[in-house]
Amino acid sequence: MARPNRVRFLLALSLLHAGMISVSCERLMPALGSYDEIHVIADRRPSEEVMKPLRETFEIPFETVQEETLFHLNPVASKDLAEVDSRKNYLVLVDLSERGPAFHLAQKTLGAAPLDEAGRSGKASYLFVDNAIARYQTHAFLIAERASAFPQAARANGRAIRDGFLQSNRRRILEFLLFRGENLTLARTIHERFGWTIQMPAPFEESAEHVDAGFFSMKMDRPGRLLFVYWADGCENLPDTSRVVALRDSLGMLYYDEDYVERSRTTAFMGTFQGRPAVRVHGLWQNEKYTIGGPFRSIAFRDENRGRLYLLDYAVYAPGIAKKYYLWELESVIETFRTGSPPAAPSPRTGAAS
Repeated sequence: MARPNRVRFLLALSLLHAGMISVSCERLMPALGSYDEIHVIADRRPSEEVMKPLRETFEIPFETVQEETLFHLNPVASKDLAEVDSRKNYLVLVDLSERGPAFHLAQKTLGAAPLDEAGRSGKASYLFVDNAIARYQTHAFLIAERASAFPQAARANGRAIRDGFLQSNRRRILEFLLFRGENLTLARTIHERFGWTIQMPAPFEESAEHVDAGFFSMKMDRPGRLLFVYWADGCENLPDTSRVVALRDSLGMLYYDEDYVERSRTTAFMGTFQGRPAVRVHGLWQNEKYTIGGPFRSIAFRDENRGRLYLLDYAVYAPGIAKKYYLWELESVIETFRTGSPPAAPSPRTGAAS
């Protein structure tokens, strides 16, 4: 059972989160910069001792046609914060032993209760807050008793913080895509007929031409972004990785004008999707007819209630430019896929090192 002060701590965070949501983001200016750039803020410019474990976790390869990196970290001393305070992503290192600018920024943004709780626990912890200063902006606070604890705290919490930024990116990118509205009528029709739903942002062009064959697609041009949902009943078991790759290959050939999977640059592995076992595929599609190609991602899973196989797929055609952001756009839409009622709103994201 949670200790009483832990319960009070989570309650305070819930109230903080609700209060921030209730403030209209329309009054905030949009944050600037890239979704893949994270400014690491500390009272003094973060040392390489703490940056090294962060870089090993955040600045990892992101597979597209060309070489890309998941995130880029920019160490910044708090005295220089004004130069970047309108950017999208921040990781603030809060030293509880020193009431410096980073501590005061955390206190102003989070309130005193989370910092008091972190001090009592004696463990490094992290907290996320969205839209504190600008719209489409995320602050993560890594809180430790003293500055010397930050390297270990970074190693213990780095992956969770990285995943938190990815989650925020998906949510904020989806919000941006939905700004012009969405196709609710078609979404309701598909849910009523076939028992699944996905959000359809207005910038996308939807095609239900082959929906009776179990294939629905969406696309957006300049650059090219493609997404499809395929489903088939009578599935007793989740297919193995090679069969999922073969299925993706056949669907591209049939519905995407002879696209095919470049097997030598494609990998498939077991993972999860929204709590279900899933086969995930990361690879490259090509089309010899038009001499084009690009990265794609597939997710195959089985709906046990219906005995149905789903294959969700998203692909990009963006010659000569970075492709990561466009894959993130499509992923943000894919994550809205549901076979039942939408999930409850997520609780505030918190964590502590063990």
